[in-house]
Amino acid sequence: MICLDTNIIYHFLFETELTIESEKIIRGGMIEGMAISMIVYNELLYTVAAKIVKEEYGVKGKYSFKKFIAKHGYPQEALEKVNSFIRDFKITILRDYQDPQELVSTILQYKLLPNDAQIAITCKYNNIKKIATFDEDFKQIPWLEVIR
Repeated sequence: MICLDTNIIYHFLFETELTIESEKIIRGGMIEGMAISMIVYNELLYTVAAKIVKEEYGVKGKYSFKKFIAKHGYPQEALEKVNSFIRDFKITILRDYQDPQELVSTILQYKLLPNDAQIAITCKYNNIKKIATFDEDFKQIPWLEVIR
């Protein structure tokens, strides 16, 4: 099983300079099976919606995005795009491992942002040894092999 980081999926869903690389990783991951944590699912819902709202309505920044959502509701296109990807590629969504002490310890020991530390410990407790990411920070995690 390979854990996918948010950035791999984002670059797969939207045409960027990393789309071809993301496609190779995801197509290759279909053999082993792929998973995301709830943190990644959350990040995807946010980043995909923010991208769509920015492109279609010119909304920029968190505050403007929040105001847009309050007025118009969450963009269905973003929900459909993310959930279709998960369904089509048979992605398993993992419950995040919840241990505040281990989260803080991982943040401090490996100098990670909280979400990245949460993804790392979720992989650890789900016995996932590989993560596909463009984020260099995961290379220092001893229980994860970074696929790129």
